[in-house]
Amino acid sequence: MSDWNALTHELDQWEGQGRTATFWWRDDDAGPDDGLLDGFLAQRQALGVPLALATVPAWLEERSAAALRADSGCRVLQHGVNHTDRTRGDRRKMELCDEALPTGLADAITQGKNGLETALGPRFLPVMVPPWNRVDPGVEFALVAAGLAGLSTLGPRKTPTRSGLYLANVHIDLIDWKTDRAFAGESRCLSAAIDHLSARRRGEADADEPTGLMTHHRVHDAQSRSFVDRFVAFVRDHPRARWLDASDVFFPDGKKS
Repeated sequence: MSDWNALTHELDQWEGQGRTATFWWRDDDAGPDDGLLDGFLAQRQALGVPLALATVPAWLEERSAAALRADSGCRVLQHGVNHTDRTRGDRRKMELCDEALPTGLADAITQGKNGLETALGPRFLPVMVPPWNRVDPGVEFALVAAGLAGLSTLGPRKTPTRSGLYLANVHIDLIDWKTDRAFAGESRCLSAAIDHLSARRRGEADADEPTGLMTHHRVHDAQSRSFVDRFVAFVRDHPRARWLDASDVFFPDGKKS
């Protein structure tokens, strides 16, 4: 069975149970006016599905902000402060780390959130996407104090809420970061999608957490763009699959604050 046939088979099993397989799409590292955002938004518009862009407050330029404001199919999430490693010692890269709290991290998070709200208005959702998908427990409480309500990292969530934050993660990483930011490949991406869908369907993972696609438009090559087109359309066109807007993912009750 090919990888695409295996995905069809998994979605057909959802259909056979009368259930809908939900998905959401998160793209990271938005903000700079580098000539790449317009083409990516055009791709989203052609596909006709909602997209959440994790945007670095310190990187946001007005032309990018204007493009995001103009696209009604986009939501903007906060992607750290300035995407800087603030750890000490031999820890893995992390911006939202406990050791940075005494040196003003909490204030910087609040300022970044306020800046995105001002620049993007209703496009902005109070959700944090930590750079490198890592956050320390102490910082989570600082996120709540800053007025953020949601958190998104990588991998199946263990619980829908933590530290007062609603959690919804991504599960399909389009990029192989160990091979010079190359496309991870169809087989690896489809396997990640099928594994999470199957775990949800079987009750081995939270059935209510949408399966998340994580892209990084600023490093996409032709293979990455082609896969996005095929995968997003494939899900969109299946009778028992649905792409969700990030506002419905993080605020299912309709309340955003």
